[in-house]
Amino acid sequence: MKTKLYKYIFIGISVFSYSKVSAQGCVAVRQMGGVNPLSASGYTLPTGEFQIGTSYRYFHSFRHFVGTEEQPHRQTTGGGFDANGNEKGNAVNIYSHAVDFNISYGISDRLQVNLSIPFVHNERSQVLATKRDPITRQVLEGTRYSVYAKGLGDIRLSAGYWLFDPNTDHKGNLMIGPGIKTNSGSRSAEDDAPQVDGTTKTVVMDQAIQPGDGGVGFSVELQGFRQFYKSIYGFANGYYLFNPRTSNGTFKSAPTVVKDQNGNTLGTLSGYNVYASPDQYFARAGVMATVLKSKSLTFSLAGRFEGIPAYDVFGGQVAYRRPGYVAAIESGVTYHTGRHSVSLFVPYNIIKNRVQSAADIANQDLQNSVITDESKKVHVQGDAAFADYSISVNYSYRIGKLFGKSSKNVFSNTSTPVVPQ
Repeated sequence: MKTKLYKYIFIGISVFSYSKVSAQGCVAVRQMGGVNPLSASGYTLPTGEFQIGTSYRYFHSFRHFVGTEEQPHRQTTGGGFDANGNEKGNAVNIYSHAVDFNISYGISDRLQVNLSIPFVHNERSQVLATKRDPITRQVLEGTRYSVYAKGLGDIRLSAGYWLFDPNTDHKGNLMIGPGIKTNSGSRSAEDDAPQVDGTTKTVVMDQAIQPGDGGVGFSVELQGFRQFYKSIYGFANGYYLFNPRTSNGTFKSAPTVVKDQNGNTLGTLSGYNVYASPDQYFARAGVMATVLKSKSLTFSLAGRFEGIPAYDVFGGQVAYRRPGYVAAIESGVTYHTGRHSVSLFVPYNIIKNRVQSAADIANQDLQNSVITDESKKVHVQGDAAFADYSISVNYSYRIGKLFGKSSKNVFSNTSTPVVPQ
């Protein structure tokens, strides 16, 4: 009797690291709590079985971009200007640590449900201007300091269903997975920040390091793989989070007053001073191959694309966000033994783009409404900080049926490969 190979196709755990990531940093693509809904010992989680796991992601964003143009003068860390007028740096640095706890349960060989509980510890380092030029308003002196936001992130519940029968389709399959993202993470975390007068003040943290986005969203996810040749497989997955809520009620600042080139007030951008609950997207595709006689080690190489759109699919658009995206090359390695599996994925960002936001466009349109000379019309586009790479480390453990007979030999020597997700 033929062995049911589907029980031995290992799906390596990874995250949509956004970031993040990835579009990590000021473009607040959040790790979605171990998005992979698949098992540690097969591309299906057998009926009645559990898988538990944890994942960790780290990134440091420090490269500032307007569009795809890098702002290298912002990447030093001193702050202010030296005696010769050279900028010592006003870079914003973000250091992000995220840990997710994940559990999946097989309702049937084709259907499973997944719960992901994330925790984050984010730091934002920036320069406090202690002295400015009275005319140019350039920062002459500055002090670098850090603020923090940490705690529970947005919990996610999802399901995954294989469109083809895993008992017969061993060389490839496609999963569709709807999900719900809660608003369990704080959208208004605060910390004490130093002020110019030497005091400290409790302020709301920047949107980029908030543990949550404040919205209840729903997602659609696709995952699939196909055998190319022997132990070489192709794989792809995609994800879109719909966040219908326009803003989360957390105020970024006072409304922006827009002035013309002569300093005359044109109007106020009301509403764009409240943080948005933005949509989020992710796509990834690549190839992988197993090595070793036991087929327990898998290497993968993939391209990935992720970010925050300037406009949501549903809901209003009048709120503040830093939209943008990155394209990355991701290398990965996965090892499994017995019921345990460990994986490492490192996406390196090759394209970083901070696109125009709705607030940028509203500001631009208001200024240009009084300019008749086309050559003098302005272009408004904010900046954002991006990381060069992120690191994702993942571990999972398969638990047999709590009641009844457990599946046997969940890891076995086989020619089928490890399929990273």
